[in-house]
Amino acid sequence: MNDLTTKANGANKVTLATDTTANAKNETKKNDVKPIIFDTTAEKRIKNNEHFQQVCKKYSFLKEKSDELSAYAIGRDGIKETVKIKNADSISFEISNSVIIGKILNLCQAELYELVEKSEKEVLEFIV
Repeated sequence: MNDLTTKANGANKVTLATDTTANAKNETKKNDVKPIIFDTTAEKRIKNNEHFQQVCKKYSFLKEKSDELSAYAIGRDGIKETVKIKNADSISFEISNSVIIGKILNLCQAELYELVEKSEKEVLEFIV
């Protein structure tokens, strides 16, 4: 009977993956923090600030639209609803079925939520 933890024919002891010392080296490497060196100029920082302002505008716009859609969804009664879609050539399409409108709203809310979440992440991770 040969156990992995015992020596066989002069072989080294094998450390089990569940052993706390097996993962100790990886944990100490994760804790090493290297300083971030920013090679920047005043002009780059000003340009980055302009980009950051645009990212903030995008987030604010998406958040506002998300809030408007949520308010609409809360206030809908399902009786006299219509959704109109119109393109640049003034060709329009209208839906008044409350079940279809509910599905469209759910899709819009899900997509808008993802966009807001992405935009918020951009704002939080942006380095000026």
